Amino acid sequence: MMKVIDKQFTKEILLSTAFVLVALVALFAFFDLINQMEDVGTEYTLGTAFLLTSLTLPSRIYEVMPLAVLLAAVYTMARWAAKSEFTVLRVAGMSPVRLARALLLPGVLLVVLTYGFGEVVAPWAARYTIEVKSGDKNDTVSARGYVSGVWVRDLAQNHEGKPVDRYINVKNLSASNMSETGAWRMFEFNREGKLLRMIHADSASFHPGKGWQLHKAVTVTYPAFDPKDTKPIEAKIITSAPEELYLETTVGPEILGVMTTKPENMSMRDLDRYLAHITKTNQQAEHYQIAFWSKATYPLAIIVMLALSMPFAYLNARSGGVAVKIFLGVMIGIAFYALNNLFSYLGIVNTWSPIAVSITPSAVMLLLAALALCYVERR
Repeated sequence: MMKVIDKQFTKEILLSTAFVLVALVALFAFFDLINQMEDVGTEYTLGTAFLLTSLTLPSRIYEVMPLAVLLAAVYTMARWAAKSEFTVLRVAGMSPVRLARALLLPGVLLVVLTYGFGEVVAPWAARYTIEVKSGDKNDTVSARGYVSGVWVRDLAQNHEGKPVDRYINVKNLSASNMSETGAWRMFEFNREGKLLRMIHADSASFHPGKGWQLHKAVTVTYPAFDPKDTKPIEAKIITSAPEELYLETTVGPEILGVMTTKPENMSMRDLDRYLAHITKTNQQAEHYQIAFWSKATYPLAIIVMLALSMPFAYLNARSGGVAVKIFLGVMIGIAFYALNNLFSYLGIVNTWSPIAVSITPSAVMLLLAALALCYVERR
């Protein structure tokens, strides 16, 4: 009998989740389309606006999935409680632990689905959005929308084998090929902070094994000097325009490609790759670490949402109708999202542990679910 109940729970929760998900995503898509209308006729056509809106759907599905699961589970629990079906199940021996086991199967299925959207579909859609906005495949796009392009730090060695710090500014990236970029500016410093060399180039292309080939490059080399030496410097600043210039760097196309996407739209693989680079170059990584662990733990919030719905199964009709319970579910969902955003912000400001920042909102909600379940069960 319990296997039949498990199948019925799974069926109803999955169907209800699909219904709520469609409603929420359609609402967000409507407002996204309204925002796109501002650029119709000037930046792109109406068809492109619809395409861009459709490309936001995977990320929207990923974002609202926990809320959709919460509302679907609350609706299912409240409906079973209103019809006294859950009362019969309790008499038949369904304990809270057994109920949790019944909710585990749909929970696992939805967690896997959410990981799929967050790690595969949504990042692909974000990259394709860049190509669509650029129009022609030969067009370039600004890195993350910044007018000045993207700045990347690189730790390398110069031609003398000495360690140097490089700060690279890439104006634009190719929409269809991250191995082709727009204008480059590179500033090379020694470890004491003295500017050694500056390079300007109109464009660049990446060649495996050789590095970046800088086109129409101009190199400005500054003379070396000792700050403690008070004698006049006789060396001059040397400006040259080599016909062919290759720059070996750890900043490859995969790193620059990541720079076109916001951290929340990256996959865990892209975040891990970029984290390895900025950690190696001694840059602040807290924002990306929090984004990485949020990506890792966010789909697991679905299990927490199912746990939060369990107390609603123990509330009878006198505690309020289905609509009232769904409203409470919405309030709980909003509280979860607010708590999640609050801890992400505080984690960046206070440099808290990224893992703790990511799991604390879910842990708090899980604790509240356990306390609420104990309370309603003993009434």
